[in-house]
This record gives sequence, structure tokens and C-alpha cells, in this order.
Amino acid sequence: MNNFKIVLLTLTLGVFLVNCSDDDDTAPITLEAGTLSGGPFAFTVDGTPDMVSGISLVGFNGQGDNQTFVITDDAKNILGLPPTIDALEGVNFDDAGTGSCYIYFLTYNQGLTGLEQGSNLDNIAGDFDLTNFLTVVRNPNAMASFTVTVENVFQHKDYFANGTIDGLIMPGQHRTISFNAGRGHYLSFATMFVQSNDLFFAPDENGLRLYDDNGNALTGDVTDMIDLWDAGTEVNEEPGVGANQAPRQSDANTGTTENGTVELIANVNDGYTYPAVNETIKVYLDHDGGTQFTLTLKNISATSSLPTPLAPGTWVINTGAQQPLFTEGEAASLGLEGIAEDGNNSISNETLSAATGLVSPFAPGAFALNSKIFTTGETATDAFEALAEDGNASGYDNAFTTPVGAAGPAPIFPGESYSFEVSAEAGDYLSLATMLVQSNDWVVGANGIALFEGSDPISGDITAHFRIYDSGTEVDEYPGAGHYQAPRQAGADTGMEEGGLVTLETRLTQNVPEVKDMIRITISAN
Repeated sequence: MNNFKIVLLTLTLGVFLVNCSDDDDTAPITLEAGTLSGGPFAFTVDGTPDMVSGISLVGFNGQGDNQTFVITDDAKNILGLPPTIDALEGVNFDDAGTGSCYIYFLTYNQGLTGLEQGSNLDNIAGDFDLTNFLTVVRNPNAMASFTVTVENVFQHKDYFANGTIDGLIMPGQHRTISFNAGRGHYLSFATMFVQSNDLFFAPDENGLRLYDDNGNALTGDVTDMIDLWDAGTEVNEEPGVGANQAPRQSDANTGTTENGTVELIANVNDGYTYPAVNETIKVYLDHDGGTQFTLTLKNISATSSLPTPLAPGTWVINTGAQQPLFTEGEAASLGLEGIAEDGNNSISNETLSAATGLVSPFAPGAFALNSKIFTTGETATDAFEALAEDGNASGYDNAFTTPVGAAGPAPIFPGESYSFEVSAEAGDYLSLATMLVQSNDWVVGANGIALFEGSDPISGDITAHFRIYDSGTEVDEYPGAGHYQAPRQAGADTGMEEGGLVTLETRLTQNVPEVKDMIRITISAN
């Protein structure tokens, strides 16, 4: 009510009365203000201008030296005196706050007292007439308290990436596969030595370590890290002769079951002689730059004691603590048995694919009411750069930093969540962003989510509003492998500067799931 201001203008409506009689006993002229119609009016005080319209005046007899409209509160305190209909319809009643206003029309003669803003209508004195009043009700805006939950819904995956080695590799031929991997990653693969019952080429059970302690990539001829292994699933026959070996068997899996364990062929005393690994296969690893590698398998057995094809196999990117394809001294999996006995990589590929994919934490994030966290098409602010590159939300007034049930600030991993409360009123909107940690400068975010539908607070899953945005501040690396991504970088803000703009990220690599498969954001009105 105190903020409600109307300039008092006491302009006449141009109605003048002339007394042409010299007689002193002429009867006084009666003032008739008439009747106001229109409304009633009801507005919500929500920051949006609210004006009356459609008001009409009937029965005014045109008498009186001056006329004006009068606006009062519900105690008849005068708030404003708009002189005309146009002035009245220009009054913004939203500025008056909540409560009720009354609108009157007043005609009066000279000498009226008490007609001024701040006085009470009952205290005016003089010759006047007042109409009925029209009511303007100013209702409070709808308000609610909300709980917002940000949940990491990544599914647990054992491995970072996987694929297949397809087709027979005949003597003199080679096959290449390309992949991305980061520090701490290993490459495991297996391909069948076809002139055998269940032998395969592979590195040891943990795979090839792709980076040394200084972050240098493994490159060059790595054949000396490859061994010939016995899967222990089928009794060995003389290599290149056995009737149950792939080139001669009538069908898959026809040999005698061995029920053994995976062992180096050098440690298997089966009485047979096998060609040396480096006479049968050559394995090369090239670092293509960034986090990309190319593995080349070359069949050089044409000049060996036993020329042989190499059969289809599988590969997988794992950590050094994992044995994704086999464990020495333990029974082979069905997937490895299929590769080692028959060059059938389908079971292994299906199993590995189900256990492979990008998994990422989400970092502490920021939220805002009625303002943006970031602006696309513009250079990132310092606050947004820190949020997007390093999960540092300290540049924002409102942040969520501590996972539910945790003692202090931390990222959230699959199955964990952040939760915070915010109070808002109808017309307010929410903006929110949280860093995808396995990236250089990406956030999952949204600006301007309306918190009310009309006067009803929203509730439910709002993930569909969210997208991946690139802050444009650091050059992107392959998600989950980059050296300058938070899990692997030496410190904050260490990647190569990009000098770009904040953009919606549309060039996502294939290993990045849909937003709904990474994060779930829900809201509930309390």
C-alpha cells in the first residue's frame, strides 16, 4: 500500500455553470454525480501491471465546478485522484500490494476541503456529490516451497569401451581397430589361433597398460607383450592336424571337453610343438593423438612352421585391476570359450557390451530464481567457467554442494543425489546447472523452468528441460578419457583454452548417453 503512488491531478472536466439571473432568491443547483458501473475487478499481485477497464458513468447531471475519480483503500484513505477515465485506466493496481481498493466519481464546487491524497474520504467537506464505489481486489500471488532433487542415474558399468575383431585374418593380412582411452586404462583383446582346439592370442589377464606413470602413451611393436594361451575348454589335438580344430571340424564345439583352466600354452604339457608368437602374429599400437589409439593385428604366419588364420575376437578397455576376458588359472568364460574354440565372438561381445559404457559423477552445481546460470551465444562468465570446468559453484549465490546423507561437499556418483529447497511465487522460474565430471567443460543445465502453471505449483520429473551445454572455455577431449578432465587432470583449470562461446552441445560422441540416462531432476511442492 505504501508503494502505491498516483499523482494528484485536479483538472476540471470542462463543465461550467453560468448563473444569468440577478435575483438573489434563485434556487441552488443540485450536484448529481450519477452511478458508476464496471467490474468488480480482481487482480493478482505478481509484478505484472493490472489496470481496470470498461468503467462507465451514467446519471451525472454535468453540474459542479470540478470533477475527479477517487481511489481509496478499504478504510477510505485516499490513495489517488485520477482526473479522467483515461487517467484512471492508466493506474497500475499491482503497485498497491494486496488488499482492496474502491473507485468513486466525485463532482464538487469550489471551497471543498480535505480532498487530497493521504486524507480520509469521510473527512472531505463542502458542496459535493459522490457515486457508489467499484471494488478492486488485489489478491496475494500464489507461493510455494519446493524441494528439488538432482539424482545421478548412470548405470554401473565395469568397462570403458569394447568392440569386436571381425572376420578371419589370413596369413599376410592385417586388421586394425581404433579406440579412445585415458590414463589408467588398459587394452585387453583375444583372437583365436585357428589351427588349434582352443588356443588364442592375448596379452596377460589385465591387458596392455596404455600410459606410463608420466602419461606417455604406449606405442610401437608390442608383440613381446602378447602370449599364446590355452583356454582349457577342449582337449588339445596336434596343431594343424586335429579333426576337431576349426578348419576341419564338422561343426562348432565338437571336441572333447577338457574342464581345465586358462593357462599359457608354454605351461601346458600336451606333447605338441607350437610356433613362436612372433613368427605368427605381429601387434602394433599407434597413438593417433589426444586419447585415440589404433591397434594393428598382422598375421605373419605364412612363413612359420604352421601357417594359420586368426579368427574373430573381441577387445575391451579396462582398468589394471580388472581381468575382463580371463583370469589365469581359472576356468574360461563362455565368451572366451566361443572365441578360443570356434572364433565365435558373439557371446563375448554381448557380455562385454552390457558391462561397458561411460559412467560419470556430477559435480556440485548452482541454481537461481528469475535469472540465468549461463547465456548461450555469449562468453562464459568466470563463475560459469569454474562451474563447467571444475565443478566449482562458489561464484553463484545459490549452490548445491553436499550429497544427501554426506557430511560435506562432494560429487554424486550413480545412485546418489543432491537436494535443496527453494521458495517461489507464481511467475518465478528456476535455472540450474551441474557439471558432467567426465568432460572438460560441459554441464547438464536449463534456464527458465516455470515453477507454476497459473497459480498451481509444478511437481514431478523436469529432466526433459535439461540439455548438455559446452561453456566454450576449454578444448574438448573424448568424454571419460581426456587427460584434462576432472578425474585425471593434475589441477583445476589446466586444459587448453578454447576461447569459444557457451553453446548447446550437438556433437556428442557415441559413448555419451541421453541426458535422461545420466541424470534425473525432480521437483515437488512442499
